[in-house]
Amino acid sequence: MNLFFILFIFFISILILTLTKGEWMYFRLNNCKHALIIGAGHGIGLGIVQNLLENYSGMHVTATYRKRESALDLLSLEKLFPNNLHVYQLDPTKEEQIKNMALELVDSSFDLIINSVGMLHDIELNPEKSLKEFDPENFIRIIQVNAMVTPLIGKYFEKNLSNTPSLFASISAKVGSIEDNKIGGWYSYRTSKAALNMLIKNISIEFERKRKKCVVLAIHPGTTKTILSEPFIGRTSYIIHETHETASNILNTINNRELSETGKFLSWDGGEIPW
Repeated sequence: MNLFFILFIFFISILILTLTKGEWMYFRLNNCKHALIIGAGHGIGLGIVQNLLENYSGMHVTATYRKRESALDLLSLEKLFPNNLHVYQLDPTKEEQIKNMALELVDSSFDLIINSVGMLHDIELNPEKSLKEFDPENFIRIIQVNAMVTPLIGKYFEKNLSNTPSLFASISAKVGSIEDNKIGGWYSYRTSKAALNMLIKNISIEFERKRKKCVVLAIHPGTTKTILSEPFIGRTSYIIHETHETASNILNTINNRELSETGKFLSWDGGEIPW
C-alpha cells in the first residue's frame, strides 16, 4: 500500500467526518422513528400526534390519554393508523402508573418525548384574580398537574431516550416567565409553569452531565383554542390558533434544534422567552 493511497484514505475519512459531524449535533424530526406524547387525549397533544402521523411517514407514535370520553378522536386515530399509533390510558399524576407504563415499554427507544399535560381550570377552580381567591388545595392540584408530571416522565423514561440526538419537551406558558410578569394574578397557574421551567432547566443540566445527546426544552404554545383556554380567549388581544396550527408551530420550533440549545424556554414562533 503506497503513501498516496494512505493519504487519500485519510483525507476522505476527514471529509466524511466533517460532513456528518453536524448531523450528530442536531435534533431532526425526519430522523425520528418513535415519539412518546403524554397527554394526547385532546387539545394540543392530540394535534401533535395527528401532525406526526400525517407528515412523517414511518414514524411510530405512542400516546397517552386520561379519560376515555375525552379521547375519542385519539382512539379513532389509532384505528386509522393501527401500525403506527398505540395508545395507553394513563393518569400522569400517578407515579405508579407511569412506572408501570415504562416497564411495559422497557425495550422501546424514543427520539422524541413531549409532555402536553396541563391544567388551568375545571368545575371547581378558576385562575385567581387576587390573593383572597388563593386556595391551598387548588394550588397543590395545579402544581401536581402542571409541574410534577415532567420530572416523573424524565425519571422513568430517561433510559429510553435515543442518542440520535433526541428531544424532551414540555408545554409551558409565557405566564410562567417571572421577568415577563407585568400584570400579576393567576397565582397557581403562573407558579406551576415557573416551577415547570425550573424543572426543565434542571433536567437539561443533568442530561448534559450524563452526556446524553438530548435537547431539553420548555415550549410556550401560544394562545390556542382548547378546552383549557376557551373561557378566557374572548378577552385576549393575542392571535388565537387552532390546535392543528399550534401543533405545527411547536413541531417547527423544536425541529433542527442544536444540542447546545438545551435548557431553553422557547415560544411557538421560535423566539426565546426570558425565565
